[in-house]
Order: sequence, then structure tokens, then C-alpha cells
Amino acid sequence: AGVKGKVNLSMAHGQPVVATSCGVEGMHLRDGTDVLVADAPDAFADAVVRLYQDPGLWQRLADHGRENVARHFSADAARATVRRLFLD
Repeated sequence: AGVKGKVNLSMAHGQPVVATSCGVEGMHLRDGTDVLVADAPDAFADAVVRLYQDPGLWQRLADHGRENVARHFSADAARATVRRLFLD
């Protein structure tokens, strides 16, 4: 469970993320859009190198990751969920 917090914290600070399928499970993340997902060691290393060498991909993942955190895990998102559950 701690990994998911680290993934969200990284994305909230605009850091692009490479993670495993387990690490992004249930987080509303899309491989190649919000994060890069790789499970095998070689694939994970390749994804890190690809991200490092592609400034456009780096920026796109950073932007989309930050947007994902704001949309699903921010205080505003939590407030909206509480309102929907208890006030509607």
C-alpha cells in the first residue's frame, strides 16, 4: 500500500513515474499516458531509459500524472466524494 502513496506523491510533484502493474492498480492510471507500466526487470529498465531519453514523454507523463492526482486524490476530489455520499 505504501507504494501507491509514493506513486501519488511523485506525480503530485510533477515527477513522471515508471511502476509495476501492482503499483498502479486501482489508481485510474493509463500506461503510456499517465505512467509507464512494466513488470519484468528488463522491461522496467527499458521504460526508465525510454523516459529519460524522451523529453516529450517525460513532460506528458509529468503533466498527466499531476492531473490524475488532482482529479482523483486531491482534497477537492475527496470533498466532492464526501458531498456525493453524504449530502446527495
